[in-house]
Amino acid sequence: MTRAPDILTASRGAIAVIIVALGFLGPSALGWVIFLTMIGWTTDILDGRLARRQNKTPTWIGEHEFAFDMLMVFAALCYLVMTGFVPLLPAAIYVAVASLFIVVFQSKSVTMSFAFPIVALPLIVAYFRAPRAAYIYIAWIVLALLYDWRRFFGVVREFLENIKELYKRLSAD
Repeated sequence: MTRAPDILTASRGAIAVIIVALGFLGPSALGWVIFLTMIGWTTDILDGRLARRQNKTPTWIGEHEFAFDMLMVFAALCYLVMTGFVPLLPAAIYVAVASLFIVVFQSKSVTMSFAFPIVALPLIVAYFRAPRAAYIYIAWIVLALLYDWRRFFGVVREFLENIKELYKRLSAD
């Protein structure tokens, strides 16, 4: 049980690989990508709860949990580009600009700001191309928010605090 949070976190790496591999199957795999995305974000909800209950020093995987999240986000973008849902050039420019800002500002909030539109893209695409999968995903989002409302506000609060810190840091320069 003590390794469960790490297994859940690491599973997002495996899910990311599968999502990219589904890109080779084409647009027809969109429903599976949505399903795997829901599983991935479910592991994100559960790994934190389990880790906090165990109250242990984070392992290497636990310390890099956000990187696993971003790997899954990037995998979804790769799938969307590979299948033609998102054109390569705008996606490449977006990733390049995001990478530049992330490196320059070294802020989790900056990363989250660039990640959010990519997180939303599979749902938006599914709404038009696989509506049933989109509706299931929307229902999952509602249930996840109801289940873990406090965590959602905690993430938003952390985001806003990081933005304030970034602003102070930039104002001091």
